[in-house]
Amino acid sequence: MLVQGILLGFSLSFLIGPLLFAVVQAGIAQGFRAGVAVAAGIWVSDVLFLCLILWGVETLEAITVLEGFRFWAGILGGMLLLIFGLTSFFSSDHQAVGAVAKKRRTYRHWWLRGFLINTVNPGTLFFWLGTVSAVVIPNGWHNRETTVFFGGMLGALVLTDTLKAWAAKSISSFLTPGHIRNVQKTIGLLLVTFGLGLIFNVLKGYL
Repeated sequence: MLVQGILLGFSLSFLIGPLLFAVVQAGIAQGFRAGVAVAAGIWVSDVLFLCLILWGVETLEAITVLEGFRFWAGILGGMLLLIFGLTSFFSSDHQAVGAVAKKRRTYRHWWLRGFLINTVNPGTLFFWLGTVSAVVIPNGWHNRETTVFFGGMLGALVLTDTLKAWAAKSISSFLTPGHIRNVQKTIGLLLVTFGLGLIFNVLKGYL
């Protein structure tokens, strides 16, 4: 169970998506601690989702099949990614190499950014709900087995996200202020793309 959880956690860590870019962006813009702050927001969000699902899986399954739930959850998640992406693209708020940024964002800001991106994304809820429904319930695991499995999984995510933040900070030391700005704009465009893709998929299913 522990090994299965660790392997699943490592597999998830290599997925390319808005969460990865959010951690990398913070690490490049403001250093290792900012990247870890974003990751910590994601971890807290995951733990909250997991606890809610384990304690009320039947209720959450009933909520997710309500008419309009997927639509509004997808629209809200897509809009949030669009806002973060556009903010990153147009903002000149970045950490220049060898200089102090004009406006440094607080670690609370970075934490909230990670928490919101993960929480509002409907894929997060459906992933954890699917994992519990497909792995925990069929195997008849009790509290101990479930804790070991998800402990290994979350532990792997914490380790890999921390390494991503460290790698982003290390890369930033070799970048000029112009390079950092281009990276910020590229990540902003990627977040906008993910947001538009999420909204498009939702609308396509209802048109």
